[in-house]
Amino acid sequence: MKRPVWVWLALSSLAVAPASAATRPHYGGSLTVELSTWIPVDSTTSALSIPITETLVRFNARGGIEPGLSVAWQRDADLKRWRFSLRPKVTFHDGEPLNGATTAPSLLAALKKKYSDVSIQTGGQAIVIQSSEAMPDLLRDLAAPSATVFRSSVANPLIGTGPFRIAAWEPGRRLAVVAFEDYWGGRPYLDSVTVGLVAGQARADIFEIPFGLTRRILPEGIAIWSSAPRTLVAITSASVQPALLQALALLIDRAPIVNVLAQRKGEAAFSLLPQWLTGYAFLFQTSPDLSRAKQLVAQVHPGPISLSYPVNDVFLRSVAERVALNARDAGITIQPTTSALNNPGGNLRLIEWRINSEDPATELVRIAAELGAGHVDTGKPETLYEAERSLLERVIPLVHLRETYGIAPRVRFEPSKSDSFALHLEDAWVQP
Repeated sequence: MKRPVWVWLALSSLAVAPASAATRPHYGGSLTVELSTWIPVDSTTSALSIPITETLVRFNARGGIEPGLSVAWQRDADLKRWRFSLRPKVTFHDGEPLNGATTAPSLLAALKKKYSDVSIQTGGQAIVIQSSEAMPDLLRDLAAPSATVFRSSVANPLIGTGPFRIAAWEPGRRLAVVAFEDYWGGRPYLDSVTVGLVAGQARADIFEIPFGLTRRILPEGIAIWSSAPRTLVAITSASVQPALLQALALLIDRAPIVNVLAQRKGEAAFSLLPQWLTGYAFLFQTSPDLSRAKQLVAQVHPGPISLSYPVNDVFLRSVAERVALNARDAGITIQPTTSALNNPGGNLRLIEWRINSEDPATELVRIAAELGAGHVDTGKPETLYEAERSLLERVIPLVHLRETYGIAPRVRFEPSKSDSFALHLEDAWVQP
C-alpha cells in the first residue's frame, strides 16, 4: 500500500522473503483470518491491525507526534486553545468529505470524557478545540484509539476514513472489510479481509495461536509471528493493606507463570510497562523473598482473601491458582473466585491491561486513570520512572504477554512498513 514518508519499523519478528520480481507487492486477492477470541471492530487492543478509522495525529516509530487526518496545528501560550488544519481531499467511506463539521461530533464525544467543558468550533478545513483548563496532553489524547474520527448511519455504525471499510459485520462472529479505493494514502493491496471467530482451526491465511495450540501440528510452511510483549497481567487491590500487597509481591514466583502457564509467550513482569517500551523496566526486577514476606505477613495477620478473575478465562484462572499456591507458603489463604465484568468483587483482582500505543507516557497515564491515581507527571524519562514506581505500590505485575499468529506461505508483507508491535494488514498482499 502506498504510504507517506513516516514508514513503520523494519519487520524483525516474522521471516518474510524480500520482495523480488517473483514476490513484488501487487493488488488484488482476499485474505482470511481466524481468531480464538473476538476483538471489537477496528480495535487496537489486538496486535492484528485492520485500520478502518484514523485519528487527527498519531505516534511515529520514535514515540513522537506526527500528522494524521490533520496536517498542522497551533496552540496558545496557556494550552487552552488548539487549532488544527485538516488534511484536504479526504473522504469517509460513504463519500462524505472530511471537514470541520464531519470531524467534530465523534471528537467532541471522546474529549468530553476527560475535559468536561471542552468545545469545538469548526470552519471549513479547520477545527478549534478549546477548554477553560490547560490541555498539555491534548496531542497524546488525540492520538489515542478512543479519539478516532468516524461517522455513523442506520446501516453502518462505523464509517471511517481508513484504508479498509466495513462490508459486513456480525458482532462477535464475523467481520468483512474491503479496500477503500479512495483512501487518501493509497488503497491497500488486498481487495478484502474476512475475520471469523474459529478457535484453534488453523485453516485461514492468518490465524491466532492461543496458549496450547503450539503443541499441535501446524500446517506445513506456516510462518510464526509474535508481537512484542503488549498485555500486562497483574493483581490490583482497593482494600488490601499495603504491607500484605508487598508480601504477595515478594512471594510470587513468576517463572512457572511464564514458562508453564503462558508457554513462554511472554516475559516476567515487575513493572507496569515492558522493557522494550521504557528501557528502564529492569530496575524494578526482584527475586522471591519468602523470609521477608513472612515478616510482613506477621505484622498484618490477614484472614482469608479472595482473588477474582473474569468468568471463563482459563488462563487467568490458572494464574490465580498459582498465586494462591505461592501465598500458602507464607500462611496467606487466597481463594480464587470468578467475577462478572460489571461487578469485579474480591479483595484482589486479576486484570489484563493491553498496550495500545508505542508511547510510554500515554500508556502510563491511561493505567493511572484506570487505578484512579489522578494526574501523573510523565514529562521526562526520570519523572516517568518515578510515576511508575509510585503506581507499583498498588499493583503487582506478573507477566507481559505476546500475541502469536500463524501466517500461510502465500501471505507477504512489506518489510520496511511493519514492526513487532502490530501485524499491519494494510501492508499485506497475497501471492496468486
